[in-house]
Formats: sequence, structure tokens, C-alpha cells
Amino acid sequence: MNASTMQRILIGIGVFLAGGTLLMFLTGDRQAGELTGQLLVVAITVGGLLWLVYRYRVLPRRESFRGQASEQALRAQPGDPLGLLELPFTLFRWVGSVRQIENTATGIHGGREIVVADYWFAPSGSTEYDDYERYTCVMTTTPPDWSDLVVVPERFCSRLRDTIASDQLGTESEAFNRTFDFRGADRMFASAFVDARMMQWLLDQPPGTGIEVLDGRLMVFRPRALSSLDDLARVIQVFDAFLEHVPRVVRAM
Repeated sequence: MNASTMQRILIGIGVFLAGGTLLMFLTGDRQAGELTGQLLVVAITVGGLLWLVYRYRVLPRRESFRGQASEQALRAQPGDPLGLLELPFTLFRWVGSVRQIENTATGIHGGREIVVADYWFAPSGSTEYDDYERYTCVMTTTPPDWSDLVVVPERFCSRLRDTIASDQLGTESEAFNRTFDFRGADRMFASAFVDARMMQWLLDQPPGTGIEVLDGRLMVFRPRALSSLDDLARVIQVFDAFLEHVPRVVRAM
């Protein structure tokens, strides 16, 4: 569920309960006054928590993202104005009860039009502990001859899927096979793309780094720390390095 959708649902439930309580109060229900006071306390508590999250987590990140984007000559916008979260990239489909693209930046880099997305999701969505996973992603278009390709960190769900289906591609590198979920619509293209040099480069990246080609779009992503102040520059460096490691036979397509 999108985080903003969840907030709207909570607000809607609060308005519904408050309206019902007010109606009970107007009709003379004796318990309505007590219930109104309790709901008021709950509303103030929830509203205060939402304000604290915005003030001390959302707002600082938004300002940091805007500043980093400006340093990279990119234009930052809050939220997901391009509807990126609707794209079926594997990263956006990992199991999570709540997910959001918090900030987006667009512009030209190295002669390419790119989009940078500030994405997070939480598998449980519980407020009792922090199980949020945060990523910074770079997206751009690909040549029309590039086939769909997935090279993302191996996770429990992908291991479970592999026991049922056999769509994962194997390589001669056991370390690579253990680390990455490697799939491709065209086996020949995927094998040419992920050669020995590309495999070693991917293994050398920080854990959680991945790439995907989908419907004419390329995504390169890496995890970020909550306090990161240079994640845009770092992910763009990873993006540039990835392009340099694309095999010549693929670049010639």
C-alpha cells in the first residue's frame, strides 16, 4: 500500500468515527460526550505523530534530496509526479505492506535524460520497530533492441519462486548465483549482457545493488542509509560505472 494512501485511509476513518460520535451526541446519547473526548485524544495523538514524522524525517530528507539534486543539475519534486511506483520493476514489487516514492528528480546527465527516485518500503509496516528499506534509483530509456533483464539481490521470495519455476538463469559463478536473482526474457541477450566482467563488477558493489531492464527502461538502484547526505551522487556514479561495463556487443545493438 502506498504510504499516502494509508494516511488518507486513517484520516477518513477518523472523520467517520468523529462524525458518528457527533451524531450520537446531538441525538442525546449519554455516552457520546465521553466518547467524543476519547476520540479527540486519539485524533490529537495520531495527528501529533504524523506531524513529528513529517517534521523530523520527511522534511529533512526532502531538503537534503533537493540540495543533492541541485548539485547534480537536476530538478527535484516531492512525491511521485511521474507515477513511477506503478511501473512493474522488481524492486517496487518486493513484499511490503507500505511503500512510497518520497522524492523525484529529473534532468540531463551525460547526454541522457534520467530520473532519480527516492524509494522506501516496509515489509511489516509496524511502528514497533524500524524494518524500512530505503533505495535511491536512477532510470533512463534503453535502445529498442534491449530485451527485458533482471539482476537484483536474491531474496527469500525469489528463492521460493525458483523452487516452483525455473526461469532463473544460471552462470558459472557460484558466488553470483547465490547473490543475485538473474532472469531474462532472451537467454542469449542476458548471457551476452552479464558477462564475466559485468558479474565481477556487480559482486563488487554494496549489498543490495541491482539493475533491471523493463519495457525499454533501465533502472540502476542501490540501498541508502537513513542519514545519507550524498546518495544521489553515489547512485549516479554507480549508474555511470554500470554503463561503462555494458559489453561492447550489447552497446553495438
